[in-house]
Amino acid sequence: MITRTIEPQTRPQKPEQISIETTRLSLTPLRSSDTDNLMAVFADRNSARMTHAIPHPLSRDGAEKLLADMSAAKLIHWAVRSDEALIGIVSLTGSACGAPAGIHTFGPNISVFIAPSHQGNGYALEAVDGLLRWVKKRKVYKVIHAAHFADNDPSARLLITADFLYTGRKTMETSLARDGEHQALHMIRIL
Repeated sequence: MITRTIEPQTRPQKPEQISIETTRLSLTPLRSSDTDNLMAVFADRNSARMTHAIPHPLSRDGAEKLLADMSAAKLIHWAVRSDEALIGIVSLTGSACGAPAGIHTFGPNISVFIAPSHQGNGYALEAVDGLLRWVKKRKVYKVIHAAHFADNDPSARLLITADFLYTGRKTMETSLARDGEHQALHMIRIL
């Protein structure tokens, strides 16, 4: 999924203060010791192509910078852990996707990435559902935005299953693991 920039209505707590438990997963703060695991999660070229900001190959320096960026003040990222192993990342951010949206500014962006070796087990949906339940319970936001590249059918199916609806907004986006711009489709979910 693709991330975009907006200013949230109110900011949730920093992730170092938040852990979210689902049936099979723990959404926990990222740790400085997660660098090698982060590299393994984002190692697949085809998967990196479906992200906005993950280069391929992801070097150790790149992974350390990514981890540092994810810990920055404006970004809220959680490690998706199964039995304490890092298997992905779920984010609720105010980061950029497309030109300034004007009337198309819907709310903060949710994105999720599960390592290819763990895909197909429902972990992405469980992580998104767990985070959205946490947001709704605390009444942090009323509308959540998501976007995916038009050729990313798994993300489209995930977001539709998670009750997101297409807005009709389409933008041309870049990916660090692709050449040129590619169409992104935007969706929202009302909580």
